[in-house]
Amino acid sequence: MNSYFERVKQNCISGILFLLPVLILLILVKKVFGYFAKFGGGIAKMIGFDKILGPNAANFFGALILILFVYLCGYLVRMAFFKRMSDSIDAKLKEVIPGYEKHKEMAKKQLVDEPKVENDVPALIQFGDYWQPGFLIEQDNEGNAVVNIPNSDGSEIYVVPIQKVKILKDTTLTTLKASIKASGKGLLACK
Repeated sequence: MNSYFERVKQNCISGILFLLPVLILLILVKKVFGYFAKFGGGIAKMIGFDKILGPNAANFFGALILILFVYLCGYLVRMAFFKRMSDSIDAKLKEVIPGYEKHKEMAKKQLVDEPKVENDVPALIQFGDYWQPGFLIEQDNEGNAVVNIPNSDGSEIYVVPIQKVKILKDTTLTTLKASIKASGKGLLACK
């Protein structure tokens, strides 16, 4: 019973740590958009668009100004001075907001579609009398190899003699990963 309450407590803490940066981001967006909507409302009144669009004119011009501002900031951050300033603010946010870096990386993956380059080599690694599927990360001239062995908790990294690594030359990385994900089904066909 005690372990159940401990798990509930841990889940609640994890949920708070997940929601805190998201909530802060939403509050910031609301404040920033409110500022730009107020500014956009003034521009809409000045040029007479508030009579055409009604109360939505402030939001429309606010969103338009915000998009232009974001574009301008994207252009300015390419300059060295603004890049250093942005990196400095980013470092401070990492210190102050828990989970900021993780959420920033998640957002970056959603916004920027970068192809993932994988250099790992599909391999079988010998442990005693059996072979375990994994990936050769690197090897040196002294006969050592760094291997990554996936497991249910993520993966483990080992340094082993290169003689204990059998490279699967005819197996693609995708095929080996699919076989590992399927609890080894199809692994015997890997060569």
